[in-house]
Amino acid sequence: MTRPLAALGLALALAGLAPDEPRPGPASSAVGSSYKIPYRLTQTNHYLVRVRLNGKGPFNFLVDTGAPALYVGTEAAKAVGLTTPADDFWAKVDSLDFEGGATLAGVKARVEDPFQLVGRNALGLPGAKIDGILGFTILARFRLEMDPTQDRMTWTKLDYVPPDPPTPPKGAKQDLPAEMQVMQAAGPMMKFASIFIGKQPEEQLSPRGFLGLELKEVDDGVDLAAVAPGSPAERAGLKAGDSLIRLAGKRTPTRKAAHEAVKEVKVGDKVPVVARRNGETIDATLTASEGF
Repeated sequence: MTRPLAALGLALALAGLAPDEPRPGPASSAVGSSYKIPYRLTQTNHYLVRVRLNGKGPFNFLVDTGAPALYVGTEAAKAVGLTTPADDFWAKVDSLDFEGGATLAGVKARVEDPFQLVGRNALGLPGAKIDGILGFTILARFRLEMDPTQDRMTWTKLDYVPPDPPTPPKGAKQDLPAEMQVMQAAGPMMKFASIFIGKQPEEQLSPRGFLGLELKEVDDGVDLAAVAPGSPAERAGLKAGDSLIRLAGKRTPTRKAAHEAVKEVKVGDKVPVVARRNGETIDATLTASEGF
């Protein structure tokens, strides 16, 4: 995995600004396509991204390059009706959609609660509930570029499908190495410790508001690079090429400023927009629809 500084992209995904969220189209991301994936750096310095499983969610998933596969916590699996067949070790996820637009179809997941989920969730250490883990079999399909000074990663789809990790033989006694037994024991231990230490509050995870604006920085400010079809922005009459002046009552000289202006926008919120087209001022109000 490479970690160059992520180049500033043209789209705004955070707070529902981007049209690069999943929308009708191919069942999986095209090779060579790049996606801006918003992430949250938790209080324990772990990367969390938002995903949908089989169209349901959103859920918080940990980006863990050291995990061998995709792990879905039992609570999240129950919420989406994901089960493991009696004669299989893996559950099939028909669609795995990431905030920012990347999507995978027909991937395998292990439904269980690893210590990373049980322990951290018990103490509330991340400041947000973790619903699952994105491991090698998912992450290796992309080239990941991370820049902790930015609010998103860049994921580029590779022409590579990693092999599944080994499946334990049926009926075999699955003895774990001593170090793994210690790690697995850490979850229940932390859960027990939370009784005495107390659990830090979690944020309620809910879909972001979606506006449908794709922005690009120009010499004198920010322009609309595109407007998502059928989005609140299109319905309000905004068009590609319009210059963005104010968003949610705040000036937007940069894309970062636009992010900050709408980072708390929720579904149904009214968002005023001031833009300029051919020297004329455009005043519009967008009603945020559901994003991630």
